Order: sequence, then structure tokens, then C-alpha cells
Amino acid sequence: MSYSIDFGEYFLFDDLTAHLQGLAAAYPALATLASLGRSHRGRDLWCLTVTNQATGPHDEKPAFYIDAHIHAEEVATSHTALYTAWYLLTRYGSDAEVTWLLDHMTFYILPRLNPDGAEISLTTAHHWCGNGRYLPGAEQTRGLCQMDINGDGYIVQMRLEDPAGEWKISKEDPRLMLLREPGEQHDGPYYRLYREGLIKGPWDGVTIEIEKPRDGNLNRNFPTGWIDGRRQYGAGDYALDEPEALAIAQFLTTHPNITGMQCYHTHGGVHLRPSLVAPDSTLPRGDLALYKTIGAMATRITGYPTISVYEEFTPDPDQPRTGSLMQWSYDEMGIITFSTELWNPELAAGIADPAKYQVRARSTADEIKLLRYNDEHLGGRGFIPWAPFDHPQLGRVEIGGWTHMYTFRNPPPASWAATDTARRFLPDTIHQNCLFTLRHAACTPLLRITRAEVTALAPDLYKITAVVKNEGYLPTYMTQRALKHQFATAVKVALALPAGAELLMGDAVQDIGHLAGREERTATWSPWLREWNTPQRQVAWLVRASAGTPLTITAAAQRAGTQRRQVTL
Repeated sequence: MSYSIDFGEYFLFDDLTAHLQGLAAAYPALATLASLGRSHRGRDLWCLTVTNQATGPHDEKPAFYIDAHIHAEEVATSHTALYTAWYLLTRYGSDAEVTWLLDHMTFYILPRLNPDGAEISLTTAHHWCGNGRYLPGAEQTRGLCQMDINGDGYIVQMRLEDPAGEWKISKEDPRLMLLREPGEQHDGPYYRLYREGLIKGPWDGVTIEIEKPRDGNLNRNFPTGWIDGRRQYGAGDYALDEPEALAIAQFLTTHPNITGMQCYHTHGGVHLRPSLVAPDSTLPRGDLALYKTIGAMATRITGYPTISVYEEFTPDPDQPRTGSLMQWSYDEMGIITFSTELWNPELAAGIADPAKYQVRARSTADEIKLLRYNDEHLGGRGFIPWAPFDHPQLGRVEIGGWTHMYTFRNPPPASWAATDTARRFLPDTIHQNCLFTLRHAACTPLLRITRAEVTALAPDLYKITAVVKNEGYLPTYMTQRALKHQFATAVKVALALPAGAELLMGDAVQDIGHLAGREERTATWSPWLREWNTPQRQVAWLVRASAGTPLTITAAAQRAGTQRRQVTL
């Protein structure tokens, strides 16, 4: 049985739920669906567990965690996570890489961490709608509050003529607003730009206050480095005070088999890596090398650069944003985690060197390219022409500008695409990023019992020998950060004896420490390079028992899986 999904349009919660249930029903030997809890407004937080159950239970395999849609407007992310689940399930048995992954690993896929905010974004024009704790219109309480005041179904910009304004109209295209040059005095008229809306509460007729929304930013609600919401937008009253963030944290801490993480965001077309709060010099050198190596692979597959959040993605390094999921998963648990900002509209528009952090003023040439992209590929739907409006408080204004949701924030759905090229933006984005995620997952440490032998020494006296090996890319401890926090347990090898058997030598459970992965062997051996650690060790026991007695050898490591071999005396 197969299951078909049309990824051309974005899904409301009920449609997404139906697809997840459909996948679980179509592939019962590979997929199980469970709710991790409920959102603020009672929607399920779905997790699809994908693995070949015939090769072992999900929690005895190294696992890869994928989440998406932690921010309300980032709808392309849940598409990418769902596509990854669909890709794995529909290609198992016919695709060698996929088959290997599901035979040896588990995938935990959480396609929509913020179902309430997603539903608001998909059904209204509101921006920054958090996790639904405050419904549209209640997220701001005073000052200029976002609102569709002309009733056209969009919340865009208002331009208000003001001699002290920062913006002016481009002479090349009257739709464009250009930033006024420093010292410029005589090339007006000049304007102030504001989000479309009305002023709430008392107003003196002069000062236009803009209050930061009260909505919750779930990606600032995690424990590491948490700063309260009064000082950091959306962080909450205390860490994990939002039900969605708490459910994620509980899941991660109860699944110590997770060996890698991919968190999907939009937009920018970059793969982000730690550190989030400090320069690269603060990272353990081995971890930084790992991030750069896997990040280079990400760039080869997707075309997106891989950058440090702190070094290249933080607008003000004196005020780094803290409390993110990636900061917590790497800094505290030592899990190699990437946060990918899907989709770069500037690349789609042909801008050769797009900015990595796109909340900025662009050059006239770049703005012209973006408008041409809108006119050609979106049929003009991405930009609302400026039109006069009599604002009840501000007087004569003009309303217009970029619609944002399916222009900058997400690739356009098929219904917005006016060309075949535009119809490829969304499927190409989700496919290429799925491929990197699967390759990252394959970097897992992977424990194997490669040899198990019985040697008869005398009547009813036997020596049992086993060789345990890490066949994966990463070491069994994964990162230096994990070692520091003692988050990854060492490899233990156990011999289970039936009644009547006697262990004469060797502990029943032997701790053999951690086993290296191949990541440390980047060149042939040299005394000048990094010292090689062993990827395999041998253990032995001396047992007295009758011939024909079966014994079970179990090798286990938290992040490298569990393996069993049976031997017969």
C-alpha cells in the first residue's frame, strides 16, 4: 500500500493530522503516531516515529529528531518535515539509503510544534502570532497595533508623509521605498513607514508608540541561558512555561537515544549552527570541526551556506538571543543540531549575494529584482500597490507593500505561482533539505557485535569472547560537550547466564568506555596529527555450564543502540 500527498499547497491542522494518520495507517510496520501533549488551545502535538520495527524497537536504535513550525508563520517547515516522513516511508525497500536508515535507526518527526500559531498564520493576515496564547487583536494592548484597517485581507505597511521621515519613494519604481541617505535634505518628500493598524488606548496625537507583541516565541522558552520575556521578546514568564516547549523538553529528556537534530525555520536560505551566544573560540575544537564538516556537506547538498548564529546571524552580538532549542540541545545535551532557515527569496529573484539576515534595507537594484520576481513569478500577488486611505487617527496615509507570507517568509504555494519556475520553489526547497537531513542522520554512532565466539577449554568449561565495534561516523559519546555534561553513557557489554550456569571470570556487565567513530581519522596516521582512539574492543568471560547451554551477549550505549547475539556452548 502507498500513500500519496500533494505538497503543492500548505496544510491546515486537520489536513496535516489526516496525512499523519494516513501515513501511520498505510505503513504500520514502519510508522507509529502519538500525541506528545496539547497546545495552548488544545491541539495535538504530533510525533511520527519511523523505523523498521522488525529490526528492533525504536528506543534501542540511535535516533534522529526532526522538528518544524515552532514559529507560526514558518509554514514551509512543516511541509519539509512531513515530506521527509513520506519520503522515508514510500522509498523503504526500493532506496538503499532509506532502507539502511530505517533498518538501523529511528526517526522522531514532529512536523508542527506550534499548531495554534500556524492556524492563525494560515487563516489570517496577522504577523508574529506566537503560539496562540493571545488571539489576533489581543497580542498588542496599546500604541500602534497591527490590523487590516482597509479590509483587503492583508496587513501590510502604511506610509505617512513626514519631513523627518527615514524613507522616500524610488524614482525608478514608485512602489519602492528607499532608505534616506545620511545628511540628505532635498530629495523628498520623505515618509515614515509603519505596520498597517490602529492606535489603541490613550494617544497624545504626537507620539506613535509600538509595543512588542505579548505572543510567545517558543524558541526563546528553553532553559539554557533563558532571559525572561520582559527583556527578550516572547520568552515567557519562566523557562518552559509554554505547554508546547514543555512537551518538547520532556520528549528530548526521555529519549536519550537521539544522536542528531534538525530544526526547520524560515527564511534566509542558511544552515545555522552554534554557538548562539559566544564566538567560535568558545566551542570545543573537536565539536567545531564536526560542525564545519557536516555543515560543508549540508552546503554541497542544498546550496545553503552553513554559518554560526553568533558570528554571522546575530544583529547585535552584545545582545545575543538566548533560550533557543538548539542552544539547549547542543550546549546541555551535546547533540549536533542544525537550525535551517529554509527559502531565500533573494536567490529566487536573482540577487547574487543575498544577505543572510534579511530584515534590512536593500539597494534599489535589489529591490527592482524582487519586484520583477513578484511580477513575473507570482503574477504580482506579492506586492499590494500603494493606495490612499483616510486613517481615523493619523489622517491621510497610503497603504501597500509586500504581503510577506508567501513572498519572503515561505516559498509560494502552487496557487500563487504564475510560472513553472515558481511552481518548483516549494518542492525543490523541501526535497533538497530532506536529503541533507537524511545524510546528517547517517552520521550516527552505530554499535555492532562483530564477533562472538565460544572456546571449549575442558568439559563444561568455556571461554566466551565478543568484539564490540562502533561502525558509525560519530564516536559513541558524540561530542566533547556531551562528555563535559556526562550526558552520553559509555558502552556496556553484558553476558546473561541461565539458571545452572556459573560465571568464573569476568564481570557479568563490563564497561568498555567509549568507542571512536571514523570522524577523527581525517588523514593517514601521523604522530603530528590527532591521536587515534579505538573503534572496537574485545571482552571475555569464563563460564562453567553444560554443553548446549544458550547465552545472550548484549552491547548497549545510550546513543549508539543496543545489539544482542546468542551463542551456544
